[in-house]
Amino acid sequence: MSRSITVRGIVLTCSALVAAAGLAACTPPLPPDVLAAQAESQIVCQSGEVTASVPETLIGAMDAVGLGLGGVCPDQTVVEVAPDQAAPLALVDKTPTPAEIADWDAENCPTGNAIVVPAFAYPVTVAYNVIGLEGVVMTPEIVAGILNGTITTWEDPLIAASNDGFDFTLLPEMTVMSVESPQGSVEAMTAWLATEAPEAWSKGIVGTLDGTQTFPTMTDMIAEMTSIESSVAILPVYQAFNNVLATANLPVTLEDGSELVITADDVQQYKVGSGATTVTTDEAGNLLASPASGGIPVPENFDQASSKIVLAEGQPLVGWPVLGYAHLIVCDDPSDPLPLSFAQYLVRLAGQGALETYGVTPLPEPIRIRTFTPLKVTVNVDGVPPTSS
Repeated sequence: MSRSITVRGIVLTCSALVAAAGLAACTPPLPPDVLAAQAESQIVCQSGEVTASVPETLIGAMDAVGLGLGGVCPDQTVVEVAPDQAAPLALVDKTPTPAEIADWDAENCPTGNAIVVPAFAYPVTVAYNVIGLEGVVMTPEIVAGILNGTITTWEDPLIAASNDGFDFTLLPEMTVMSVESPQGSVEAMTAWLATEAPEAWSKGIVGTLDGTQTFPTMTDMIAEMTSIESSVAILPVYQAFNNVLATANLPVTLEDGSELVITADDVQQYKVGSGATTVTTDEAGNLLASPASGGIPVPENFDQASSKIVLAEGQPLVGWPVLGYAHLIVCDDPSDPLPLSFAQYLVRLAGQGALETYGVTPLPEPIRIRTFTPLKVTVNVDGVPPTSS
């Protein structure tokens, strides 16, 4: 009988190790991470094409996962479609609300049930078009002032106080830009502001910004940004980098009340920051992660060793303070195994690795393991092909 697990700490007997790894002997034993990777590589391939709706900011993410899956299951493919098209899979750039899940279920999964899990995190920052002004430090009070219109110039005293040595003279006034439709990146940034600077930012967590120059699509907004000096917007870090826009550095408040400035170009700090989230399970068993805010990981949501985080002596375990959490909504329909199969691959180590190559941040290991239950993931450890879900 085939044995399966849904946790990462794998301990195998000698005979199981020989079967799973094809080894002639059990000495020395393979590290747990290697054993887990081998176990997770054993998947049940399906045949056919599944469509996945993807928001504009994340176009290509599901293609990246599909490319990895195609190397294992060449007859199983995924095709990305626009968010307004019906599809049995949906990638969303935020934490979906109960109403949004119910609406999606009714429209896209009439004979099955919707399953929701976190897919990955992505760092968010203030991006701006000022050549040579990379790495301006923006406190929550500065970001709040820019977004609510009380800070309109780079020479504002709050900006100057946090950026000794920068020359802000002769720069045009800021032009704050945003997209008309709700954005997960804006939700993540305003979640940070609502917690860190409630007196400066009283609007709470919102997906759209008032009082800004708005555009129908992200493509339109970025095209305008790259042509107007001092334009400013809230963007995923990878999107700012891809469009050669400068990015702000953000501070993290430590337990002793001091601040540590975090740079926007450190993948390791994205991983640490992704653990600063609240994970909940709803009545249907769906797993939901809030925007990761504050930079200090919650112990039960982050494991330093499995994330391969290496700290210098005396360096605190803090990371990037603003990350959105993308979620996957899956139609679990027994008559169509493709959507669930693709989702199961996405949360495996190989799928998360493909997403990291795309430019986003993989799930922290404790959160990734928790996605196995709602997605019915079984990890075989004794070399016998696992059964289909």
